[in-house]
Amino acid sequence: MKHALLKLVLRFRPSQDRAIFAVCLAGIMSALCALPCYSQSPKITSISKITTAQLQTIVIKGSGFGTQSPYTGDSDYISLLDQTKKPRWQAGYLPYNDTVTLIVQQWEDSKITLGGFSGAWGTLDYTLAIGDKEQVKVWNAQSGDGPATKDVKIQGAEPTTTLSSSLNPSTYGQPVTFTAVVTSSAGPPPDGETVTFMQGETVLGTGTLSDGSASFTTSTLTDRADAITAVYGGDADFDASTSEAVKQVVDEASN
Repeated sequence: MKHALLKLVLRFRPSQDRAIFAVCLAGIMSALCALPCYSQSPKITSISKITTAQLQTIVIKGSGFGTQSPYTGDSDYISLLDQTKKPRWQAGYLPYNDTVTLIVQQWEDSKITLGGFSGAWGTLDYTLAIGDKEQVKVWNAQSGDGPATKDVKIQGAEPTTTLSSSLNPSTYGQPVTFTAVVTSSAGPPPDGETVTFMQGETVLGTGTLSDGSASFTTSTLTDRADAITAVYGGDADFDASTSEAVKQVVDEASN
């Protein structure tokens, strides 16, 4: 069609203007063709891990999303529908703006970055739990084409557990305190949860988390103590986590 239009225009232009007009028209057509094709149907290729946290980074990758300025609230172009809890709840979609809204940090034609959930989060149990099934839908923000749909399951936040010893090497009979620190991108697990301190497969003792830290003190370590680990068992929001082993050296007591 472009070539037919160009021929038709050149047929009626004065000969001295044809070359200039042809160059200008070709340039305009080339620029138009280089623009993103916002009318294409959206497609979701991947969604990053979604956890139980309210404020979290969720990246949706694909194509044909169009573009939109960052915002917090609802729109006609994105939806997250919880398909597990009753009553069901929905986030982001304008017709249901009485529920949860989305924090949209970036919206490009091939990537949408969310910063988590706002609005009625927490109301009537509008939250996420490990194993919940979520349906994500995206429409093209310019044409309204779509939606592209992808189902995902909610996962636990991945904590990291680190272990340290107050005295290493130690002497037989000396008290040694082991301290475990449990952290994650969603913050530490709740206070009061348990960390178990292990020597191989043997339980040495337990400690209670406070601000992400738990401690255990013992004076019965032998020269076979060697590898000590701390194990956090996980909960409804956090996965389990085991620290790297600490090689505890225990010397014999001097006579």
